[in-house]
Amino acid sequence: MEYDIEFIDVSFTYEGAETLALEDINLKVQPGEVVLLTGPSGAGKTTLCSCLNGLVPHFHNGMLKGQVRVKGRDTKKTRVGVLSSLVGLVFQDPESQLISPTVADEIAFGPENLAVPRDEIIKRVEEGLEVARLEGFEEREPHNLSEGEQQACAIAAIFAMYPEIYVMDEPTSNLDPLGTQHVLSMIVKVAKERGKTLFIAEHKLEEILPLVDRVVIMDRGRIVRDDTVEDTLSKGDIKHVFMRPPLVRLAEKLQLDAQPLTAEQFYPALTRKYKLNGLPMDERPMAEKKGKSEPVIEIKGLCHSYDGVNAALNRVDLTICQGELMSILGKNGSGKTTLVKHINGLLKPAEGSVVVLGQDTTQTTTAQLAKRVGFCFQNPNHQMITFVVKDELALGPKSLGLDKKEIERRSLEALDFVGMAGQMKADVIALGKGQKQRLALASVLTMKPEILIIDEPTTGQDPQMTEDIFKIIRRLNEEGTAVLVITHKFDYAAAYTERAVILANGSIVYDGPMGAALMDEELLRENSLAQPQVTKLAAKLAAQNVPGDIVTMDQMYDVLSRLIAGERYGHYI
Repeated sequence: MEYDIEFIDVSFTYEGAETLALEDINLKVQPGEVVLLTGPSGAGKTTLCSCLNGLVPHFHNGMLKGQVRVKGRDTKKTRVGVLSSLVGLVFQDPESQLISPTVADEIAFGPENLAVPRDEIIKRVEEGLEVARLEGFEEREPHNLSEGEQQACAIAAIFAMYPEIYVMDEPTSNLDPLGTQHVLSMIVKVAKERGKTLFIAEHKLEEILPLVDRVVIMDRGRIVRDDTVEDTLSKGDIKHVFMRPPLVRLAEKLQLDAQPLTAEQFYPALTRKYKLNGLPMDERPMAEKKGKSEPVIEIKGLCHSYDGVNAALNRVDLTICQGELMSILGKNGSGKTTLVKHINGLLKPAEGSVVVLGQDTTQTTTAQLAKRVGFCFQNPNHQMITFVVKDELALGPKSLGLDKKEIERRSLEALDFVGMAGQMKADVIALGKGQKQRLALASVLTMKPEILIIDEPTTGQDPQMTEDIFKIIRRLNEEGTAVLVITHKFDYAAAYTERAVILANGSIVYDGPMGAALMDEELLRENSLAQPQVTKLAAKLAAQNVPGDIVTMDQMYDVLSRLIAGERYGHYI
């Protein structure tokens, strides 16, 4: 049988590394298969994807053993240029593959290099813009787009090349929830219509599992499971490696004869097995309201434009109080990052005012604000400027004039806080993206900020790392730090933060309790957000008096246990 992809006894070690990035990989993919590659961050997924277009071993130096064959070609003996005409690869970091002056030029670049006729190129550009939801962005400069829009642009550019094999490395890590659903469904639809092979590395299991034929799970450079979707779910979780979606695990706990990925699948399976009792509404106490504390951020009438024509922010009014924990939400390009960059002075108001801890940002330098306002960038590489973890951690405290003993104390304390104890001498460049995210956070914590802003802290993180990061955020808030989190992980935002601010086209369209936003399906849909499946299940159980603001599996299991047993229930949020 002919295979599109073959790994035969493949192992790979990066130059200078002591451990194998890939170990004894044997994998065969038939033409037209849609394969999900998943596993924890640092498992080797990106390295494996890079083998398919020849970046390993032709660009990334190291020792490659065994054989990788793509469409019958040995990648060791085939030039990257030839392989790139067969394999379209979307990188995990989209910024690294955008090279053209406009979005339209970026999408056209690949077909132009393949000598595709002009009329066909125009058609493919239009198709790519539609797939990526970038209509109207044709003349925008890719590096001025939000990171989610950059990712969509990279996907459109690969889409337009019509490759034989699509390889997507975390293609939706920067996309908003509805954008994720749209792009994944379109990529799979196009691959199947064209009869092409799709190899996709992804952590968003709820969205991707219904679309794929097969699941390959990696851990520490090895393949630990390779099965159909049904068999993968039947075989259960793998501790610290693979966790099935919440509703699948919930169905197992309730002994349902199903593996539901959606509330629509779960509800009938539940009602077939159990007769559900109602919950007494009058015995659920109201959530306790916190008293207002002193404002630490006051934004009034804030406007900003990058090009003098299009408004990135439009008369934003926002007050944030001491000790608040809030999420800033909205679709890609809605103005979230632009807004928070005004809080630490990276941007100055074109109109309006921003007052932070009593200081007008137009009259205060960014360096002065940075001593009290911590900022973690969406891409941790944008704030790493040293080679050793110890030196990276020391930068902030040195700027405060602290002595060596205090710098070391704060550095050790911050590393321990983010779960990286013992890494003081580690090379920054050798850290995985998840570790770099934590190091970026630790380096900010050494400054003891009164306000902490974190822009997409979980981009490309596996579920366990994502939960760990949100737990760190909550611990910081419990110690008194006001925390603002920009995130597309709406399920985690709903579980961990108390207040939601939603932006659309540079304006605030919602500012209030997270629970109310969570239950407003129309509001979420209009802003490219999506209710977690557990919350959708709660809505289906409204007749049993189940509150609509449930978001976690444990909360829902408690509710269902009481429904089935007829026990009384106390409200969660």
